Amino acid sequence: MRTKLLLIAEKGPARDAYLEVLRDIDIDVDCVASPDEIGGAIIEVPYSGLLIDVPTMIRCECVDKNRVNSIMQRFPVLRLMYNPGFGGIRGLARGGTLRDNRDLAEFVLNECVPFAPRSIRVTRRQEVIFNVLLLVDPASLDAGAERTVTINVSEHGCFVFTAAQWRLNAPAWLVISEFEDKTPIELRVRWRRVWGEAMLLPGIGTTFEAMTTHQYVQLHSFL
Repeated sequence: MRTKLLLIAEKGPARDAYLEVLRDIDIDVDCVASPDEIGGAIIEVPYSGLLIDVPTMIRCECVDKNRVNSIMQRFPVLRLMYNPGFGGIRGLARGGTLRDNRDLAEFVLNECVPFAPRSIRVTRRQEVIFNVLLLVDPASLDAGAERTVTINVSEHGCFVFTAAQWRLNAPAWLVISEFEDKTPIELRVRWRRVWGEAMLLPGIGTTFEAMTTHQYVQLHSFL
C-alpha cells in the first residue's frame, strides 16, 4: 500500500509549496482546508501521517477541538509554516521548539513511511488505569517484564506509560492484573511519545491485536 498523508491547509501558495515537495518524493496526499472538513468518507481512508499548516489552524474556528487533538495523537504530525522570503517551508514536529526546523521530506520519509496506515476514525478513550506487565516477548513473563500502568483505554487499544524505546509497528504484549484471564494480550505500537516531549507523560499508543473472548468481555465491563 502506498503511503498517503492528510494535509490540512487552506488553498494558496503555502499549500502549493507543500504539495510540490510531496510530489517530488512521490507521496500521495489528501487535502482539506480546515479540520472541520475531516468527515464523511475521508474518516475511513488509511493515512500514515498528518501535515498541518499553522496559519490555517490559527485562523480556523474548529467546531470540536477535542476531536482534532484526539486525531493528532494517533499519527506522526508535522506542523508547517511557509514564508517564501524567509527560509521557505519550516517544519515543527510534536514537542519541538520554534528553533527546530524539521525538513518536510525528511519527516515524511523517516516518520510517516514506516508508520502503518490507519483511519482517522477515533474511538472514545476513557481514563482507565490498569496495573500491567509490558512485555517484548510473551515468553518473558518472569524476566524482562516492565511493571507499569495504562493511562487511557478504548475498545481498540490503550496508551501505556513507559520510558523505554519502542519501535513503531513493533509487537508488544500486555498482562492486565485486573483481568481474571492473565493470557498476554498482543499489541501493536502505533505511535510513541518520548520522555520530556511536550511536557506530557511518555509512553506508547497501541492497538489490541488479539485477546481472548473473556478478556474482551472484561474490557467492555470496565469501559
